[in-house]
Amino acid sequence: MVIVTGPNMSGKSTYLQQVCLTVILAQIGCYVPARFTTLRVVDLIFTRMNAPDSIESNSSTFMTEMRETAFIMQNISSRSLIIMDELGRATSSSDGFAIAWSCCEHLLSLKAYTIFATHMENLVELATIYPNVKILHFYVDVQNNHLDFKFQLKDGPRHVPHYGLLLAEVAGLPSSVITAARSITARITEKEVKRTQVNRAQYQPMHIIYGVAQRLICLKHSSQKEDSIRLALQNLQESFAEGKI
Repeated sequence: MVIVTGPNMSGKSTYLQQVCLTVILAQIGCYVPARFTTLRVVDLIFTRMNAPDSIESNSSTFMTEMRETAFIMQNISSRSLIIMDELGRATSSSDGFAIAWSCCEHLLSLKAYTIFATHMENLVELATIYPNVKILHFYVDVQNNHLDFKFQLKDGPRHVPHYGLLLAEVAGLPSSVITAARSITARITEKEVKRTQVNRAQYQPMHIIYGVAQRLICLKHSSQKEDSIRLALQNLQESFAEGKI
């Protein structure tokens, strides 16, 4: 599972669509826009992206979102590709986060390949519990309370403080509203950071061991020469000793 974070308009939805198109191009025998790539064959591609109200089926935005998610959950296999964009945003923050977290855990249990874009930064804590979760983010530079979108996908989580408030301020919300919102979110963030630090300290050793095991399995099935494998093992040992894995 890959969890992609980043501010609004940073490129998350475009990236998800690009992944789907690349997989389709590869499986029908076309060139793909990459110097080198490794793609596994998928049997089905499921997407849950934009979900407006459905007047025909008498469904709100949230109900449409849940119906699409339920269809995915009932029909995926371990060889499927699932693309999820902002699951749980159409209901209360607590319920939305709970649904998104539980859906991620269910998808992880099925071993399906999932790319999950979200604004819920708490979801990155999945990587502290499940070693097969990878966190990516779209890089945005913040200078003088101004967002400079770079449209660059990078490894790991990155917290961009109050990017929603910055965009709301640009949109023209009154300064008094923005000031009050900054005060509220600062108190909430302080509590969340403390909890995240505890979780990471608890699960970090397991995450490192899983990373080593993954690389050893890759080397076991490698077709490289013995000298190259010995060098890779040496580099792996040094990285493990230095805590860089």
